[in-house]
Amino acid sequence: MNSPEIKVKKVELTCDGWTLNILSPRVATITSPTGARKTTYFGFDSKEKAETFQYWVTRKDKCSKAIVRSSERLPTLWEVKTWKTEESLIIQCALKDLKENAAITF
Repeated sequence: MNSPEIKVKKVELTCDGWTLNILSPRVATITSPTGARKTTYFGFDSKEKAETFQYWVTRKDKCSKAIVRSSERLPTLWEVKTWKTEESLIIQCALKDLKENAAITF
């Protein structure tokens, strides 16, 4: 079975080059005008799942900081906003999301 391909959808947030990069329905990043990743967002359907993920990523040192909040960037109910997140985790989560939600388009 083929692995899904990540096709990043870029949304310009500001006229000076801040960009929301949507990797999958549940994973997105924000980059600065220079292309540096500033934050990452992971989406969840429940606050409990978001809190479990937040606990895991901080305990396993997968990011420098993580907060749970009502979704502002993703089409989910809840999101975990992280800083300095491991790139491998971002890609792994996006691929898993794309594989599980192959019927969802955005």
